[in-house]
Amino acid sequence: MQLYPKKKIEMVVEAARAPRLLEMIEAAGAKGYTVIPEVSGKGNRGLRNEAHISDVFRNVMIITITTEEIAERIVEESQRMLENFAGIVYVSDVSVVRDEHF
Repeated sequence: MQLYPKKKIEMVVEAARAPRLLEMIEAAGAKGYTVIPEVSGKGNRGLRNEAHISDVFRNVMIITITTEEIAERIVEESQRMLENFAGIVYVSDVSVVRDEHF
């Protein structure tokens, strides 16, 4: 079985920021993404949980798998977009089976 190296980007961001980030991910050339609508946890901005009535304090996770070149564009632009907002971005190496999907 052939495996293809890719980059996986995971972003935990305020739900209100997600639409602009998704637009940027598509514009950067990623073929797709997954959004997990309710995530909670604790970080340097304190405890976040799903018991909020607005998107201002609700967190989502955005996951995309793409080429290294596109991943670099996404990470660079995400840092500009999140400069004054709560959010964290993780990048890891992954292998995929169907190269054409990514």
